[in-house]
Amino acid sequence: MKIRCPDGSLKTTEWCANCNKCLPKPIKDALLPVERKRSNSEIPRFGVTRVTNKCLRSTYFDLTEEVVHDLEKLWVFSRGHAFHEHFKFDEKERFIKKNFGDFEVIGFIDAVHDSVIYELKTTNNIPEAPQEHHKLQAQAYYSMMSDEEKAKIKKILIVYLSLQKIKVFEVPKRDITEFLEKQGRILVTALKEKIPPNKTQSWLCNYCSHKDRCNGHSDDLFVSDAKRTKQASLI
Repeated sequence: MKIRCPDGSLKTTEWCANCNKCLPKPIKDALLPVERKRSNSEIPRFGVTRVTNKCLRSTYFDLTEEVVHDLEKLWVFSRGHAFHEHFKFDEKERFIKKNFGDFEVIGFIDAVHDSVIYELKTTNNIPEAPQEHHKLQAQAYYSMMSDEEKAKIKKILIVYLSLQKIKVFEVPKRDITEFLEKQGRILVTALKEKIPPNKTQSWLCNYCSHKDRCNGHSDDLFVSDAKRTKQASLI
């Protein structure tokens, strides 16, 4: 993981932690992420947000390229964590996983309270309707529960939090297990062949950290529909 310095250069987290040029050390220490050890799992493990990303090319680059964060984005992450800690739930940060044979999908449910799944999203601008990738993320957590647990869930709520207001949306209890499996198998094949999947064009491309790599370079990054069908058939 690298940190993008305000001067545009890339630094290691250790170098950034010991530099006091842009922010005081106590502030910097609170922002910098703790790097987690990689799992020793014998099969690929994909986070829920990876497989629910409609653009699997972006996910592919997330998995194969070094992660770069700037301090402003780290502040957004830190602010979101602070919001999460503020609320009183029966259960927070519940780890969940589902095995699909040759890969696993894993994630952390933000909270479960009174048989309701809560997905919390911090944002500067609260949307008029829940964003599709957020709905899929919340529905994925529901889908990954056991049948017994799913039967107890009353509803799924996405809560958007800004510094000015809070808005709550209920989303349908929908089992998207087949979608998770399809997405995961495309990723497994792409990683095995070292060929990025097709990109999915949307407004999210404007905020993608891989947009320059995706748009600006060689044609071999763009895989035809026929090639993608061949990829999926290999698994």
